[in-house]
Amino acid sequence: MKPLSIPTRPRSPLRSAPPTTVFKRQFAILPFDLPRPGWYVAVNPVGGIPALADDGMVLAESNAILRYLAAREQRDDLYPGHLRDRAAVDEFLDRWALTFRPAFFRFEVPALGFVAGRGMGGGPPDPAALPAIAEAIAPTLRMLDGLVDPSGPALGRFTIADVSAAPVLYRTMHTRLDLSPYPNVERWRDSLIARKAFIAADPVL
Repeated sequence: MKPLSIPTRPRSPLRSAPPTTVFKRQFAILPFDLPRPGWYVAVNPVGGIPALADDGMVLAESNAILRYLAAREQRDDLYPGHLRDRAAVDEFLDRWALTFRPAFFRFEVPALGFVAGRGMGGGPPDPAALPAIAEAIAPTLRMLDGLVDPSGPALGRFTIADVSAAPVLYRTMHTRLDLSPYPNVERWRDSLIARKAFIAADPVL
């Protein structure tokens, strides 16, 4: 395997987020449809996307890859070396993955026609379902709004926590999820999608 090749799906966070320009690595696009190709399952038996091949080592899961690349490149600005500062980034990454990302995804499913095994656009959107879902996820988004720093970046400075969240926040521009009741989240999204690195990554859904 070539060093630092990252098979991604067209809608993978590592396809559409700033790491494509922060780390300048080699990418291969993998179709979202199931079943995964045999060559990919051989690389990543779980079958999730993305996966990273780095000089014989294979690593999967977006956040694990972000942590690894930032540490490998000694990017303390993105993933601090100081234990307590790093713990704050790790805490936010875990909170995002376990609590907040699922809330956004719940809205994305009908808004973007997500179908398991086929991805976004795999089926017709269901706009009639959106108002009830927006109301249901409002408490979670209010909680997130209370955690996001009002300066723009989630933790007050740009880190891999922002990189992880950027694709999901970008999709709210297409799902039409109203973030105005959550001003810190809305400011966070706008600051991320305005970054030159994000624009250069040519983000997709």
